[in-house]
Amino acid sequence: MKNKGLKILAGILVIIIAAVLVITWSLDGMIKSGIEENGSELLQTSVTVDNVSVSIFGGSGTINGFTVQNPEDFSEEPAFYIQEASMKVDILSLFSDQIVVNEIIVKNPDLFFEQIGMGVNLKKLNDNMDLASGEPSETSLVIDYLLIEDAEVTVSSSLERDRTTEVTLAEFTLNDIGRNGNNTVKQSVRQILKPLFQQAMEEALKSGVTEQLENKVKDLFDN
Repeated sequence: MKNKGLKILAGILVIIIAAVLVITWSLDGMIKSGIEENGSELLQTSVTVDNVSVSIFGGSGTINGFTVQNPEDFSEEPAFYIQEASMKVDILSLFSDQIVVNEIIVKNPDLFFEQIGMGVNLKKLNDNMDLASGEPSETSLVIDYLLIEDAEVTVSSSLERDRTTEVTLAEFTLNDIGRNGNNTVKQSVRQILKPLFQQAMEEALKSGVTEQLENKVKDLFDN
């Protein structure tokens, strides 16, 4: 009887572990596809994620290899790349109409400011977000706290002559994203990326590459 009881217990444990794995894989895939689909539609360029891993016990997790490709007519260099971001998610909210992310911490992401001819890649992505449309989403997204530290901004300008340099965006923080309204996923992502790209562009203007061409570059942003 004792051995039979142990076998039953072991069988139950195997079923529980299998169920946890299936749920975890489903959540990871759901978050990954949500980021890629909504990001690509919003920015009108390819947005990909290498891997998402979220623990159903506590909701902590990571996003690896988040990449925003440059828009059309620019180089193949990614406009934005995050090697790894840590996050904490309200697990129960993933099964509701409002997804709640408690925090996202990003360290040392790469942004690429590229000016070719009369175009600037980050401005183009900003414009794409303004033009993006689609079916209204039934799911809303709240992000309570976002911290981006030590973002490296590579600045490349072809005005008058090709020049390249790097600047650092030391800290970028946002709070209560989507808390003041029923933000769709796209609206919350836009609420993050627009000010981030704009701050990166401001830092680019302060760099030596665009120092003597500041008015010309500002005119590009205003058009």
